[in-house]
Amino acid sequence: MIDNIRNNEITQAMGRNALPHTDAANRPAVDRSDATLQADFADLINQAIQASETETDAVQKARALLESGQLTSLENIRSAAENIVTFGI
Repeated sequence: MIDNIRNNEITQAMGRNALPHTDAANRPAVDRSDATLQADFADLINQAIQASETETDAVQKARALLESGQLTSLENIRSAAENIVTFGI
């Protein structure tokens, strides 16, 4: 797009008269509508913070269970293998 074009200067250079100004009474009312978008992301940020805290807690609990040997039963191993086959890694 070309910026800063002054129509009056162009018409004068071509030897024509500038367009007459319209009567102020015939001009449309100024549109004061605002097209800015206002979004509140506080809820999404809070959910992300809570999710990361929950994931951290889950990892710590799983680590504690692994270290204590509570997850190494045949039932847990079989369940984990079935979940890997069903849902993938």
